[in-house]
Amino acid sequence: MKRSQIKELAKSIVEYDELSEKNLNWIYSNFSRQDVKTFIRILSDEIKDKNVLATFAGELSDANKNKIETIFLGKKITFKRDDVNVVAGVCFKYSDFILDYSISGIVKIILNVIKERLK
Repeated sequence: MKRSQIKELAKSIVEYDELSEKNLNWIYSNFSRQDVKTFIRILSDEIKDKNVLATFAGELSDANKNKIETIFLGKKITFKRDDVNVVAGVCFKYSDFILDYSISGIVKIILNVIKERLK
């Protein structure tokens, strides 16, 4: 099977939320081993591209949740409260990107810059 066909299959499975045991069994039984590896790699990337993890400290208001949803249109957003690691602010993880707008993230950046300048 061609890579482009495997990519289209993975995209449609993620888009229509059709990731089921029945579908996976069909893929495992009808694809070659190399095609299954390619499919899993592409499927993993597609799932990462469709999901956003928003980690925050404290309470997140409905207005802020709506702003976040408008920023990441078409993506599934998971909100996770983490007062210990975030301290204040919000951190977004999607695909291979991390946008850290938290106090702890800013402090880590400042400490790294100070360490580099002291060397």
